[in-house]
Amino acid sequence: MIQMKTNDLISLYVSYVETNGGKRRPVLIRKVSAQTVEAYKITSKYKNKSAYIRQQYYPIKEWQAAGLMKPSWVDIGKLYRFPKKGLTFKGIGHLSKRDQNEIADFAIALKSKRKGKN
Repeated sequence: MIQMKTNDLISLYVSYVETNGGKRRPVLIRKVSAQTVEAYKITSKYKNKSAYIRQQYYPIKEWQAAGLMKPSWVDIGKLYRFPKKGLTFKGIGHLSKRDQNEIADFAIALKSKRKGKN
């Protein structure tokens, strides 16, 4: 079995929040523990989102090297937790060192921007 690790991009089934169902989608692995996998959703839909939503989307600079088919963004607005047991996924690739460093800076900047609003 393929092991997943931090900064891997995988495809797995993600349930919808507002309605029933879901879809298979790419996610960025943030952390893997014995029981759970933490991940951020990846999307190629950016232009139609509101300014508020777009501010929490990190643009993957080296998306082709990461194994993605088209320009994509990581939605760091919500961290998802999945039970590791029984999780079926397909490997896509791995985030480049450049993107790993830049997404970390992006997350820090977003967090401080949000703190400033409260």
